[in-house]
Amino acid sequence: MQMQMIGTGALRALVVAAAMIFAGSAVAQMEQQPQGQEGGPQMELQQIQQRLAEVQEAALENNPGLEQQRDELEELVIRKMEEAGYDPDASMQTLESVQADMQDESLSDEERQQMLQEAQEAQQDLQEAQQVAMQDDEVVEAQQAFQDDLMEAMREEDPETDELIEEFQQIQQDMQGGMGGQQGGEMAPQ
Repeated sequence: MQMQMIGTGALRALVVAAAMIFAGSAVAQMEQQPQGQEGGPQMELQQIQQRLAEVQEAALENNPGLEQQRDELEELVIRKMEEAGYDPDASMQTLESVQADMQDESLSDEERQQMLQEAQEAQQDLQEAQQVAMQDDEVVEAQQAFQDDLMEAMREEDPETDELIEEFQQIQQDMQGGMGGQQGGEMAPQ
C-alpha cells in the first residue's frame, strides 16, 4: 500500500499539526507566522513555541504508546484522504521534488515560478484532503484522543504547559489585533 511510502516527517508534521490546530491548540501555529515582526512579542512567541515544541518532543519520546497513537492517526488520516479521492503521496512527492529542485541555482525565474505554482497546487490539494479527512467522525475521535493524551503527557513533562499555551495564544491574539488594522479598538475581547 502507498501509505508507507509517503514523505516521512513532512506528512507526519502536517497530520500532527492538523490535529493540534483542529483541537484549538497553538503549539503548531507559529510555523505560519511571519518572521521578524514586532521584535519583542514576536521573539517571545518564538521562545514559547520553542519551549512547547521541546516539551512535545520529550512527551513523545518518553511515551512510545503516544508515538504509536500518532502513527495510527497519521495512517487513518491518509486512508481517509485516499478514500475521498485524494493522492497525498503524489502531493508530498511534488512538494519534496520542488524543494530539492529549487536548490539548483541555474534555474531561470520562469522555471522557479512554475515550480512554485506546482508546489502551491500540491499544498492546496493536501490542505483540501486534510480538511475532508479532519471532518470524518473516526478521525475526529482519534485526533481528540491523541490530543488529550499528548496534552496529558506534555503536562507530565512540564507542569507549566497550559500556562505556556495560554500565554502564547494571548500574545498571538494581541499581535493579530494590532496588525490587522484597528478594528474597533486596541484591546482584544476575551
